[in-house]
Amino acid sequence: MEIRKWAAVTLGVLAISAGFTSCSSDDDEWNWEKEGSAIEMKETRAFILNEGSMNNNNANLTYFDWATDATYPNDIFMTQNHIALGDVAQDIIVDGDDIFIIMSGSKRIYKLNGVGVRKADVSVSSDLGDPRYGVIDNGNLYVTCYGGFVARYDTKDLKFTGSVKVGDNPEYIVKEGGKLYCTCSGWGKDNRVAAIDIKSFDKANYFSVMDNPDRIISVNGKLFVQGYGADWSYPWGLLDTAKGTFIQLGNCSAWTAYRNTLYLCNSVTDWSTYETTSTFYTYDVNSGKLNDSFLKNAPQKLTSSSVYGMSVNEKTGDIYVLTTDFTTAGHLYHFKNDGTFLKDFPTTGVNPRKVVFLD
Repeated sequence: MEIRKWAAVTLGVLAISAGFTSCSSDDDEWNWEKEGSAIEMKETRAFILNEGSMNNNNANLTYFDWATDATYPNDIFMTQNHIALGDVAQDIIVDGDDIFIIMSGSKRIYKLNGVGVRKADVSVSSDLGDPRYGVIDNGNLYVTCYGGFVARYDTKDLKFTGSVKVGDNPEYIVKEGGKLYCTCSGWGKDNRVAAIDIKSFDKANYFSVMDNPDRIISVNGKLFVQGYGADWSYPWGLLDTAKGTFIQLGNCSAWTAYRNTLYLCNSVTDWSTYETTSTFYTYDVNSGKLNDSFLKNAPQKLTSSSVYGMSVNEKTGDIYVLTTDFTTAGHLYHFKNDGTFLKDFPTTGVNPRKVVFLD
């Protein structure tokens, strides 16, 4: 195959400077060819989901080796499957050796193997609305859909198995304590988090938070919610489901978590000058203490860029900050868990949203 020959030459060059070497005796259990990959891949692989821009069919997937930060310079989804990923990539989830990608604009869900080769896909019913974000529990993929539903799919074949009505335009979803929790944005007209019992999966109960909630994350059994707020100030805070209370703790536009720490960023743009300031800080979930920036020797460009997403490698604790200018290829900044800057590099697409890690 020509693409295999071309990829071998390309990655051969990268190997000299960035450590893409052929599989050694230490990698005997990993065989990228048996996985169906068109290019040589390291076992320590990561994928960046690039959202693309609406109605341009330009979402794609970046592959890099998280042990060395050596990157493959092209859309790995196209390389592996010879088709475009589609319009507006919303979420990417790893479950064992499988990868799931939720495409909002294309109204499609993909199941890939561990090298990005397509195993199954399903079109989401227009009755459910555009799919947004997902979470996996016990062989089921739960997906929020803009028609006001949480839909359930079997992870084996992506067969649709049911749905529960929640508030309009639900966004992020997490699982915690036998329940699913998703934000109900209502495109600015709602202020609730919906809770669904996973076992019964029949109805939703609700908790009030800020106006236009967006993100929700579970850290050490505690739920934190972030949204746009009535004034688009990006408030975030703690949702206590036992007491039914929400306490605002600060402002942030992106976050990630590792163990008992929330890593937060607030990107604020002055639209009269188009100048952006990104401020980073942390929150200790156990002590409830806010701390100043966790970043060390960060490139100056990062603090003046729009941060579009943050991810953490659970295997190392390393933090990855994703930036965008909304029109050209995005950028990734890699920091050690202690905040030490390691490397930055461009992604293969517009609006990088999330990084997932395999080994």
